[in-house]
Amino acid sequence: MKYLLLLILFISNLQAHYFIKDYISEDNINFKEASFTEYKTKKIKEFTIKFKIDLEKLKNKINYLTIVSDKNSLIYTNANYEIINNTMVIKLDSNQKNELFFHYKYEKSKRAEFRWNTITNFEYTYLLKFEGILYGISYGIIFCAFLYYIIIYFSTKMRCFLYYSLMQFFVLLSLIGFVYFSYKPYPDPIPQAIVDFCETLSFLFTLLFTQTILNTKEKIPKIHNFFNFFILLNIFDLVAICIYKYSILYEYLPFYIGFLIPTIAGFIAILKGNKYAIIYTFGWLVVSIFIYIAENRIFPISNIYIIHIGAPLESLIFSFALGYMLKILVKEKNEKEKLLIHKSKLASMGEMINNIAHQWRQPLTHLGFINMNLQLAFEDNPINKKYLNEKIEESNSQLDFMSKTIDNFMDFYKLNKEKELFYISNAVKKALDIMEPIFESHEIEFDFNVIKDKQIYAYENEYSQVILNLLTNSKDAIISRNIKNPKIKIAINTKNNISKTTISDNAGGIENKFINMIFEPYFTTKQKGNGIGLYMSKMIIESHFRGKINVVNDKYGVSFSIII
Repeated sequence: MKYLLLLILFISNLQAHYFIKDYISEDNINFKEASFTEYKTKKIKEFTIKFKIDLEKLKNKINYLTIVSDKNSLIYTNANYEIINNTMVIKLDSNQKNELFFHYKYEKSKRAEFRWNTITNFEYTYLLKFEGILYGISYGIIFCAFLYYIIIYFSTKMRCFLYYSLMQFFVLLSLIGFVYFSYKPYPDPIPQAIVDFCETLSFLFTLLFTQTILNTKEKIPKIHNFFNFFILLNIFDLVAICIYKYSILYEYLPFYIGFLIPTIAGFIAILKGNKYAIIYTFGWLVVSIFIYIAENRIFPISNIYIIHIGAPLESLIFSFALGYMLKILVKEKNEKEKLLIHKSKLASMGEMINNIAHQWRQPLTHLGFINMNLQLAFEDNPINKKYLNEKIEESNSQLDFMSKTIDNFMDFYKLNKEKELFYISNAVKKALDIMEPIFESHEIEFDFNVIKDKQIYAYENEYSQVILNLLTNSKDAIISRNIKNPKIKIAINTKNNISKTTISDNAGGIENKFINMIFEPYFTTKQKGNGIGLYMSKMIIESHFRGKINVVNDKYGVSFSIII
């Protein structure tokens, strides 16, 4: 790094040789060195600009003088020029005059409108004439980066994508402002203030993006505190721009420092083992170098071209980095969902076993009584054939009930890999068949009302599982709260081809502070809950049925609605 800085300084010194000097005269006789500070606010009616060109320093090289001025007020010049992109362009070579004059006269006194620059033959040939294409490509890349990651933010709700997209947006506005001013002799206060405001905002969101993407608060807290301080400076600068119409902070602080700070933070993060910070750090380093080159005129290319090359290059680098990060996030999300599905299956299996045990308890007790009766009858008197057949039939009836229970559960929990046409009422009835004995044992009254049914093409068992989850939650809430006269209502209705299945209870509802959190994974208010039932229900309805599931508290309890 030390040798890189020395090389940059060496090249900078090589470029410090000037071959042209500018002078100004208000009487067309006495000339003095032109001073921007003197003529920043001074109003004049007539002036002449004189350029002295050291032809020896050109060394047979071709350069070009570009002038932005009020061409309609130009009354005399001894230079041959052409107009490119509303700019006067004069060829400078060994055949050029060593003094060039430009005499301007205004109808009314005003600030002298004159700005000049020198460009190389390379810029003239390959950039100046095609700068519109360069700007268009640059803006297109930056705008696409902004649009792409703002969409990703709304999908993931991750702040790093929001900060990055906003940074790109304000960088884009700043570059447009630079180009706007490149065609003006001098910037007007209000447009200058707007561009300065956008520049400061771009630095502000760069810092916020860096904090978030590098997790500086936890990983490098000292750097995080320094970032907070620098963020505060940028906020004060925004206020100063609104008051003084220009940036005070970046009037004295070079622009490249704003990107060098996250570069240093990136290096520290890499040293602390954050391998993902390598690409980000490289991106910030590229921007810092390009801005440093532009500010110090290290390379013989105009700074506006350098910035329009460096900014989209940074966007591309960061897009690859964020794209890689997004790929990792998607992979982690898929792994997380697989784990949730596995846990959901385990929970469903546990619930199934519990329900089977509950439904088998009564017939097993009945079978025990049958065996006891047979034993007592055998001990007292010989068993007649008729009595024995009655008890065998009675036992078979209980066994058939137990076998049917197994069949019902196996059919309910089997995986349907293919979609099928089914009525919503049938899917709800399958869940009720499992829950009905449990409702009866806990004296829970239930009301099933089909107002208007609907046939859909989807996975019937998955819909039944969602209903079962909702019924189980209502049952658990009623039992845990010892609700008197417990009741669960189920209603199916269809309007305008939209089906709505409502499940409501009188268990007192959900606390308002929790109602917006119940569909989040692992969130539960039960002592022994796993917090994945409602989350999986929501995922099933949204992903497989393209519907939605809502929850509200009513007068007596909670009401879930499945809308498809």
